[in-house]
Amino acid sequence: MLRWMMLLDPGSIGPDDLERVGREAEQTLARLADVQERLAAIRGSGTAADGHVVVSADSSGRIDKIQLNPRAMRLASQDLADELLRAVNAAQDDCARQARELLAGAGVGEVVDEAAFAAMERRLEEAHTSFVKEMERYGRS
Repeated sequence: MLRWMMLLDPGSIGPDDLERVGREAEQTLARLADVQERLAAIRGSGTAADGHVVVSADSSGRIDKIQLNPRAMRLASQDLADELLRAVNAAQDDCARQARELLAGAGVGEVVDEAAFAAMERRLEEAHTSFVKEMERYGRS
């Protein structure tokens, strides 16, 4: 919650207080806009199979790039699937870690909606589940 909201006593509000509260609100909104922009720019990366599998994810945890070194193709199909999952998990974990660090260091922790962060984590989990299903379907074909 905003610091000024917790300290505000409606019976003692004066013009200077309103001006100060307005400035603080504007500053907080500017910080939040900056944080939101920086959150959207987060890119996660994960590797597996001794660097032969590299996965990148965007800020929502959606996998947008998979790089397989030709040596990775020498793995048995189940081993390759396991390594891909390991790299996907690492990329998504990297996104979540960067988001936590950004929020912690931005000085907006008291105004960040925990539900929004939980929603981001849910999107990461959904992307992971979708990828696992695709890999299972790939393994059966």
